[in-house]
Formats: sequence, C-alpha cells, structure tokens
Amino acid sequence: MSKSTDYAAEEWKLISSAPMLAGLVVSVADLSGPVGMVKEAMAVVNAVTQTAAGTSNELIRSVAEAIKGGGGRPETSEIRSDPTNARTLLIERCKKAAALVQQKSPVEADEYKRWLVSLARKTAEAAKEGGFLGFGGTKVSDAENAALRDIAMALGVSTV
Repeated sequence: MSKSTDYAAEEWKLISSAPMLAGLVVSVADLSGPVGMVKEAMAVVNAVTQTAAGTSNELIRSVAEAIKGGGGRPETSEIRSDPTNARTLLIERCKKAAALVQQKSPVEADEYKRWLVSLARKTAEAAKEGGFLGFGGTKVSDAENAALRDIAMALGVSTV
C-alpha cells in the first residue's frame, strides 16, 4: 500500500490532483453556469471525503487527506490557455496519474482508476443541465456522458 512519501513531489502533486481533474473533465464537457459549477466542484470534494472514509485503499485515503488539507489543487493554466483541448489535457493528466500508481503500487491502481471515474460520475450528477432556474433539464447531459465514457476508456475501466 502506498502513500505520499512513496512518490516524488511532482508525482504526488499529479496523483493527488487527479480527483479534481476527473471532475473537471465532466465540468468542461457541459458548462452548467456559475451555480452548477459550484455544485459540481463541491460534489467532487464531498465524494472524495465520503468514498475515502469507506475504503481500505491506503493511497485513496492519503489522497483524500491531502485534498481535505487544502492540497490536490490542479494546475490549470495550460487548460485555461487551450480551452478547446481542455478535456483531452485533463484526461491525459488523469492517465499519467494512474500510470504512476500502476508503476509504483499496481495492487492499488485499478481501485484508484475506478475511483477517479466514480468521482467524475458524481460530478456529472451534481447539477442539472439544460434547464431554466433549476426547472427541467437533465441529470447527466449527453456531453457529460460522452466525457464519462472518454475518461473511463482512457483509464481502462467501465463507467460507474
């Protein structure tokens, strides 16, 4: 079982920011407006806390602690400078984080990947898309479902 000290600082930064990156994959797929974006951001943090409490995976617990402690903030300047490729860039970072975990702790890698996809799913479900003032709309839009499929495929897991 691995923890932050098993990784170089840059590696840990990527691994601990991947949950937020996974949430952003869905958020940038179908922008929900300011209220929806706040709901989606909060959904990731809440899901990290909830899922980490119920896992025996040391890595996931360590990442959750880092996020609760104010860490895990992803570097987004590259994404902001190239919004048309944001989803691709975010997914690539998640893939790199998963590859690092696979390399150093293969026993935890599959659960880590599934966790990232489940966090993306919880983000997608946090705010309705396409409604007006909270009325109507759909729980998970087609664009968000496509983003979920993309991240799951990239990480080699099924959508949750």
